[in-house]
Amino acid sequence: MVAGLAAPIALPAVALVQTGGRLDYPADFFMAAQPTTALDMIARLPGFVFDAGGDVRGLSGAQGNVLIDGRRPASKSEDLESLIRRIPASQVLRIEVIRGGAPGIDMQGQPVVANIVRRQGGTLEGALSAGTERHDDGRWAGDLGLELSRSLPGDRRIEASGELYRYVDEDAGDGPRERRDLLGALIRASQADQTGGGEGGRVSAAWTQPLSGGTLSANGLVSTETWDWSLDDRRTHPSPDLSRVMENEEEVEAELGASWERPLSSGRLQIVGLQRWGDETLTSSSADADGRERFDSEETTGESIGRVSLTRILSPRLTLEGGLEGAFNWREGKAVAEEDGVEIELPSSDVRVEERRAEVALSATWRPAPRWSVEAGLRVETSELSQSGETETVRALTYAKPRLTTVWTPDEGSEWRLRIEREVGQLDFSDFITSASLDTGQVSAGNADLRPAAKWVVEAVYERRFWGEGALALTLINEAIEDAIDRVPVVSPSGVFDAPGNIGDAERRAAQARLTLPLGRLGVEGGLLKTFVEAAHTEVTDPTTGERRRMSGYAPFEGEVEFSQDLPARRMKWGVSAFFGSPYREYRFDQISEEETDPWWSAFAEWKARPNLVLKLQVENITGRGYRFDRVIHDGPRDVSPVAVVDARRQTFGPYVALRLRRTFG
Repeated sequence: MVAGLAAPIALPAVALVQTGGRLDYPADFFMAAQPTTALDMIARLPGFVFDAGGDVRGLSGAQGNVLIDGRRPASKSEDLESLIRRIPASQVLRIEVIRGGAPGIDMQGQPVVANIVRRQGGTLEGALSAGTERHDDGRWAGDLGLELSRSLPGDRRIEASGELYRYVDEDAGDGPRERRDLLGALIRASQADQTGGGEGGRVSAAWTQPLSGGTLSANGLVSTETWDWSLDDRRTHPSPDLSRVMENEEEVEAELGASWERPLSSGRLQIVGLQRWGDETLTSSSADADGRERFDSEETTGESIGRVSLTRILSPRLTLEGGLEGAFNWREGKAVAEEDGVEIELPSSDVRVEERRAEVALSATWRPAPRWSVEAGLRVETSELSQSGETETVRALTYAKPRLTTVWTPDEGSEWRLRIEREVGQLDFSDFITSASLDTGQVSAGNADLRPAAKWVVEAVYERRFWGEGALALTLINEAIEDAIDRVPVVSPSGVFDAPGNIGDAERRAAQARLTLPLGRLGVEGGLLKTFVEAAHTEVTDPTTGERRRMSGYAPFEGEVEFSQDLPARRMKWGVSAFFGSPYREYRFDQISEEETDPWWSAFAEWKARPNLVLKLQVENITGRGYRFDRVIHDGPRDVSPVAVVDARRQTFGPYVALRLRRTFG
């Protein structure tokens, strides 16, 4: 344990108000850190780890651990981080941190949540932001954004925002490629030059007003994005040749959401509705001396969700909540592949997938003693999953999802948390439709037999807060996974294809350590060091070989480290950070691939030229990180077929410099 952690907490000289399991941080608490947005303030909460929400089914549990004025936004398209970033720090009155539950707060299974309480004023407030990036290959990118909000008489509020942006794909780099046989003899060598990027825009608006004794909130969003990518692969062995691959993707998304919340004499009634639409179009082509290939796909999506919840506060120590949720999801897609102008038959290339789901939930939050809180809940869902098109299937699924969360606070600076929960993942409906990569030559077939993965999660956390902003959190996680989703072979009339599929039971065990260390007592005034590391072990039975192996896509180790220093006398702050991880693998029936990316180093300097004007200079990918992608490809199934080729690809991404400006008003 770090020396001094057992000492009493030395919080800043700002009065913090604690009420039961709630600790209030007034805006003055964050003054020394010179925050620009509410997200900057969330990042400085002692011991709080921001969670933007998980990829789970429906609304419950998918909306993260931060509330805005006591409510969760009725949105799934607009991520929580973006919503919080758009709130100027000047609008924040205080941030409440609730541990273990509090009357009137919808925890949704989170052991800790933060509630941003905004100031109420009648003036027009907002922010104008602009940024530009210069990349090492001479390309420019940038963004321009406007955010507006105003409180109106009668407890009404209107908000609007818009953004235009252009970006450079940081994963499109240059480097050599080699393909060798099992004995190491060179089959093919080339030099790859990739270029990628896109542009887009987004407009959103929100409205809040009193209605029928409660509060009505409505929001809408429309976004569009276009992405282009190209590859020039210049072959040098066995003979010179040029292979070119080009891809274009266009995406349009829209969302409407509304919620109505009414306080009751001893509780709360809430109704939430959400509707989403989307359209995605992909066009890709390749050409070389051996011929031409083409792959096109178009997918349209929709999601409708309705939720009703009733909270009853029986006493200051006991709160009950019940809820009903219904959802209808669908995705319709068509894929076409051609080789030298001749169409290739693909499995699951013309598909419509629908899911109708209903869920009932009941939970109780109990504080048996001032330093203890217990939340117990049960959600039961039933759904019908159907597929039409080339394959006609209908399946009925039922899942029970119990949850138990216990929080013990033995003293003001320590906390123990235990969570036991059964989670059910959200299926990616695009996995039901065939896709392809002309660069790697891989076809990922759609799989009509996919089921959601479910898992029992046991999570234990010890957290120690110290030195005001300091915190150390140690976490142990064990996941017992049912119907784990990995890669499986799918047989069709045109051949055997790789596809996402359920491969049985799996397990994942992880240990995490997160440290926030104020450096003022160590001689670095205003300095703050943040670190996070995770070591994980996964295990599953390979469906091709029958052997135990780790799960596809999981890295055994990853971490990040960040140093920053506030210089309030100069109205400045600066910092450096690094993100790193170990290689991860993907297992297909006929090949094993491994990917590894070097650490990503960043640095920034921020200057508050005026109270309402901030300039930020960033240098990203300082070291020009490298990327490694190796594949061992067999002639057929890995358990019975010899290795045919070993494909090795290397590439680097260059650094870039960004300058950003943000001016608030009101």
